[in-house]
Amino acid sequence: MLRSMVAAAALLAAGAPLTAQEADWTEVRARRQAGSIESVTIDVEYVAGELRVGPADGGLLYDTHLRYDAARMRPERDWSVDGNAARFDLGFEGLGDDGDMDIDFDGDEHGFLELGLSQDVPTDLRITVGAALSEVDLSGIPLTGLAYKTGASETEIRFESANPAGMERLELAVGAAEFSASGLGNARFEELTFNGGVGDVTLDFGGDWSADASATIKMGLGSLTLIFPEDLGVRIHKSGFLSALDAPGYTKVDDSWQSPGWDSAAHHLEIRLMSALGSIEVLH
Repeated sequence: MLRSMVAAAALLAAGAPLTAQEADWTEVRARRQAGSIESVTIDVEYVAGELRVGPADGGLLYDTHLRYDAARMRPERDWSVDGNAARFDLGFEGLGDDGDMDIDFDGDEHGFLELGLSQDVPTDLRITVGAALSEVDLSGIPLTGLAYKTGASETEIRFESANPAGMERLELAVGAAEFSASGLGNARFEELTFNGGVGDVTLDFGGDWSADASATIKMGLGSLTLIFPEDLGVRIHKSGFLSALDAPGYTKVDDSWQSPGWDSAAHHLEIRLMSALGSIEVLH
């Protein structure tokens, strides 16, 4: 069901009906050594296809491998350096009469973007995705910030090992999506914001917690599953009377729900939860 939603959204993102134009599949690869760069901002806008993000080989600042239909679009890259700080932007321009891309996401062939990130240089990562099947592995990558936004997609984000840098803000926004993020404790964020539209969402806060944090979670229509490690103190402040909260073992304290062991926990997560319709399940 969701794959058909992703395909439909890809066509809407393209902004025009499909044409009979034959595809011209092209592959390019671009990589850059870190050199003297001490921090980098990477901003990616990807329309539709498959997106895979992971660590790059040692010494590389970034590594991109792209497959795209050169008859319908062309990549746009921009690189700039200010002292020891760098910025890399990657987007796409449509080649249709009105700048449209006319992407056939339902076809046997479609494009992909593989993005490798430095394992050494602190990175502020910003990804915007129209409609894609996305696998984002940020394990061990030194992120100073992360903003991930998508329209209609199937997305998996994971942090299987701790973020060496730690980040002030982690921002996630999804439209009609099947979305999961795991190992969020390893992301080492100070503040997380999540905005969800329609779909099935799982946020797993497992990992190596090293400090207290806060989160604001807004969910429209769909199911939301929150998973927490046993030793993390969790307090949930919920608003939105139409959504039921299923949190076994939690205690109602004033206007919030508090996890067992809150008082003895070494680290705490405070959550402001706003939901309109759907179900909310809390697991440990």
